Amino acid sequence: MRYLAILFLLFFTLDAKTLHYIVKAPIFGRIGQVTINYTTTTTNYRIVADMQTSGFAKTLSGNRKEHYEANGNISNDRYFAKHFFQDVRYKKKHIKLEYLFDYKNRKIRKIKKKWKENQLLHQTDRYLKFFAHNDLFSAYHNIVQKLQHIPDGSRFTIMAAGLERFQGRLEVIVPPTKQQQREANSLRVKNVRIFHIITHKKILGSTNGEIIFAVAPNGITKAIRVLNTSYVSHVDAYLVR
Repeated sequence: MRYLAILFLLFFTLDAKTLHYIVKAPIFGRIGQVTINYTTTTTNYRIVADMQTSGFAKTLSGNRKEHYEANGNISNDRYFAKHFFQDVRYKKKHIKLEYLFDYKNRKIRKIKKKWKENQLLHQTDRYLKFFAHNDLFSAYHNIVQKLQHIPDGSRFTIMAAGLERFQGRLEVIVPPTKQQQREANSLRVKNVRIFHIITHKKILGSTNGEIIFAVAPNGITKAIRVLNTSYVSHVDAYLVR
């Protein structure tokens, strides 16, 4: 279930403060749930997200739980990340990760700590080799805003902290119209625009971290599909309220 909560953070409207998703897999049924709480003003945003496994995935992952917090500034409807925090616990392991964005000096500081059985095993504190305005939360909002001006059948790249192994590059694909229609039907959602991202992370054991998003006109994601996962062909998530 690694990185699962990050997948569900395309939920930025002033009308909603809390969204709930259920995560399902073929054969196994429900394997988790994600809750996102966020607040926005005309100049700032703050997001808090929690993921918890259930059923088959809870046993397999060692009762994995993920907690995320992020905040930043808003300018011309674009999100600029300031602070990103991740806390992951499973089995007897505990991992904390932070990104701090310094716009004046154009640097991103990354702090990571790992514990096992309450013993600190590893700690790093360094600056990334690149600078970007996005973490993996703000990136999704900025992708949705950019989609308004991107035609079907397009491909582009944005930069985001959290993808250091690939120099921060996040690939975005907007499929041709007919492919979007097929994928929307497969996800059983209507009145959406489809796009893919390739994270190059092994999300749920996937080969290249490719994810399909089905986004409603109001910018809220109705459904998500992670492709080529370890145990099943895909894993889906659906907005329930």
